[in-house]
Amino acid sequence: MVLLLIERSYKHYSVKPGTIYLRGGDPNFATPAHIRDAAIKAIIEGYTHYAPSEGIPELREAIASYYSKYGINYDPDQIMVTAGGSPALHIINVSMLEPGDEVLVFDPSFSRYFGEPPTLGASVVPVPLSKQGYHLDPEDLKERVSDKSKMIVLCNPNNPTGTVYSKDELKAIADIAIDNDLVVISDEFYNEFVYDGKEHTAISSLEGMRERTFVLVGGTKMFNFTGWRLASLIIPQGYYEKVQKKTRFIGVRPATFVQRAGTEAFNAMSTKYGKKVMKAHREEYDRRRQFFCKRMDEIEGITCHTFEGAFYAYPDVSSFGVPVPKFIDELESKEGVLVGSGEGHGGVSVIGNKSMAYGHIRPALVQDVDVLEDAANRIERFTKKLIK
Repeated sequence: MVLLLIERSYKHYSVKPGTIYLRGGDPNFATPAHIRDAAIKAIIEGYTHYAPSEGIPELREAIASYYSKYGINYDPDQIMVTAGGSPALHIINVSMLEPGDEVLVFDPSFSRYFGEPPTLGASVVPVPLSKQGYHLDPEDLKERVSDKSKMIVLCNPNNPTGTVYSKDELKAIADIAIDNDLVVISDEFYNEFVYDGKEHTAISSLEGMRERTFVLVGGTKMFNFTGWRLASLIIPQGYYEKVQKKTRFIGVRPATFVQRAGTEAFNAMSTKYGKKVMKAHREEYDRRRQFFCKRMDEIEGITCHTFEGAFYAYPDVSSFGVPVPKFIDELESKEGVLVGSGEGHGGVSVIGNKSMAYGHIRPALVQDVDVLEDAANRIERFTKKLIK
């Protein structure tokens, strides 16, 4: 049975016993056995020394081969292996941004897109997604482009809203980027987790985008080894030398044996077994999605759309009139449910309550359905007391 391919792991070090952990995007699945075995084998065989700064060649080749399924063939020499997605994003920012630059970020989106540019003297311009379904009106992007604009940051599927951008939306983004000579960061960490028959489209595969798109390709979320810290960055050929010069003193390499295991993970994605394992995880996330989003939307005072990709719910709890940080703290202290702040993944820090992220929480669906049901019951009990 396919579901037997999924093993559970519940080791979270930041919560009290009895607390239901739904804060971080750390899946409760164990790293698949064939990947663990590859890491152990690599250690035994002595892959415990320095690797090339860009990553071992076999892993870069495996990532290029894997990503080719989106209709675009990259040279492995364009790929830099990093210790997770955050270092990859940092590499792009320090390489591309100058003081005074503006970064166009869809609102809501992952917190780091909003947080880092100001530390480099750049500013963030939030671009609102629609309230219904969190999709893009291209005019909202176009009207925020200025002569200071440097880049557009895209997360597809989007964290935290689960938006899977259509090809038409991506084409509109591409046209704006090309017309205004902007680079694009395309964070595709959740590309394998897409539901309802939708398909992931790589924006770099569109005409004119390969040469201006930085692509973040995951590993940590895809293969359930968040603690191993393995991801990669595909760099447009025209920018590779610039990135190397800017980052030569930044140590971003994962351990060599982790890279060997990553090679096994990406290569297995072309095999029947690897595809079966990924399908099992995708179907499990879909079960959680269908249950939890519906259950949240049934609770008085909460609205929650059913997301299209990734594995985060994004309930709006603004009707209770309680600031989100207080809502989260009291939900944990009184009911033992720890969720993330949806406001942290959006433009609240830039434009306050005008941000589309205002009033939201972000439960990560990183527990089984029976645990999510318990969490939902606790959330409902908590919110009933707020109504009173």
